Amino acid sequence: MQSWIFIVLGIIILILVLVLLAAIKRGRNEKRLVQLNASFEKLTNQPIYKTIDQLDAMNLAGGSQEILEKRRQEYYHLLNDTFATLYQTMYDAEAANQKFSLLVANRLVHEAEEQLVGATKDAEQITAALESLRATNEHNQAESKSLLHQYQQMRKLILTKSFTFGPAVDELENRLAALDDEFDQAKKLTSKGDHLEAKKTLANIKEKMAALTDLTKRIPPRYQELVTEFPDQLLEIDKVHRQMLDQHYHFTDPDIGQSVILLKNKIQIIDERLGHLEIDFVEQNNQSLGQSIDELYQRLQDEMDARKQLPALQKTTFEFLNHATVQTQKLIEALDHLNQSYVLTHHELDDAQEMQRNIADMQRQYDVQVQAVADQTVIATEAVSLFNKINENLTTTEQRQYKISNDVANLFEGEKVAKQGVQQFVLDLKEIQRDVERLRLPGLPKDYLDYFNMVKDEIVKLEQNLNQVQINIEDITKQLIVTQEDLNNLSQKSKDLRDAAVLTEQALQYANRYTYANAEIAAAADEAKELYTKAFDYPTALDTIATALEQIEPGSFKRIEDSYYHAADQQ
Repeated sequence: MQSWIFIVLGIIILILVLVLLAAIKRGRNEKRLVQLNASFEKLTNQPIYKTIDQLDAMNLAGGSQEILEKRRQEYYHLLNDTFATLYQTMYDAEAANQKFSLLVANRLVHEAEEQLVGATKDAEQITAALESLRATNEHNQAESKSLLHQYQQMRKLILTKSFTFGPAVDELENRLAALDDEFDQAKKLTSKGDHLEAKKTLANIKEKMAALTDLTKRIPPRYQELVTEFPDQLLEIDKVHRQMLDQHYHFTDPDIGQSVILLKNKIQIIDERLGHLEIDFVEQNNQSLGQSIDELYQRLQDEMDARKQLPALQKTTFEFLNHATVQTQKLIEALDHLNQSYVLTHHELDDAQEMQRNIADMQRQYDVQVQAVADQTVIATEAVSLFNKINENLTTTEQRQYKISNDVANLFEGEKVAKQGVQQFVLDLKEIQRDVERLRLPGLPKDYLDYFNMVKDEIVKLEQNLNQVQINIEDITKQLIVTQEDLNNLSQKSKDLRDAAVLTEQALQYANRYTYANAEIAAAADEAKELYTKAFDYPTALDTIATALEQIEPGSFKRIEDSYYHAADQQ
């Protein structure tokens, strides 16, 4: 019995939950429908029709009228179709919600919300298009008034200051007349109600007015250059040029007088192009013309400056040429004298003779210019340039002479050092020879004798080369380096020979204590003696007896060796 009670209670609770959920869902739908109704009412209350009536009253025409009619039809469609459909959907949703057809009501509310979004967007587009159309007329009126004021100011400027525009004034007035016609066209379009076309015409007028304003700013300064500045400058250049010719000035090509004529012709050409309002061409060519005039001024100034510099520079160059001529001759004489005693390995004499020829050529060029100065036919800038170039070349020549003098000055010192070096080589070789002879060896190895004789021959050859009538110090210096190295090697070979011979003798003496009792060491001693006395192979003899001693008495030869080198260090 108790279980049925729980079942019934469960069913009742479930029903209550479902009813509660349905009530909540229905309440939410009602809130959404209230919001939809408010938004719909606000949308339908927009005064779009008033804007259409205002535009109708403006008697539009052309493209403006076409846009109005298009938006009018869109508005009627919005009222009759879109709004009606939206209203019906909202009505059906509310009915379904009242009947607790919650799923249907929810779907219809969602559809109504989407339809409201679309309708709102359409209404906004229609409103914006109509407002734009209405604003176009207001904009045209303001734009027309502003442009007309600019036009009147522009006309006043061109008429009152026509003299500042030169040949461009006629074309400027033609463009003003063309603008006047376009203003009339805009006015007619506005009176007909075609405000869109009027707006396009006004935009075109604005663009042309901007271009015309730009021209009125750019033309006067360029015309001023063409009519006053450039002609005055060319007149001045021509006048100064003639005065300088009377004062015996001369100029390089192109001829300045001819250049003035060409630039005057260019002014006429630019002036004609200015009459056609080709301002970019005028500006570019005016700049080029100005640069050409500046260059003519500079040429005149350069000749005047050069004439002032010429006397002092001529004197300086003359003195420098004389000094260089004397110094070069002295250098050649000194080198010729040295060449009798020494081999000049770096073409010093040839270089000095080439310098002499170059100086003579510079002297000839100098003389030509000096004669031109005397004849009053000199081009001062060319003479100054040549004299400066001669001075630069003479400075370089002087540096080369100084280097050659320093180089050959070392020949005497080099000979002295070489002779001292050879004398020392002779002494060192004799000392090595005496050291070896004091050993009183039975003989010397062939390779040692060959090396000794090679070093001796090198020293003899050096002595012979130093006694030649013409000495090649560079070759002798190289031979000195080689001979010194060979002499050092010979000294080391002699020391090695002495060490091997003396150590062999001491080792043999030490081995005598074993020779009677040990056949192997006796045999080694006999072999070492044979190598020592007959083959003169002292290193092998030492190795033979040393090895035998180490076998019979380890460490014995090391003691002999240490004792020997210790005694040698004490000497």
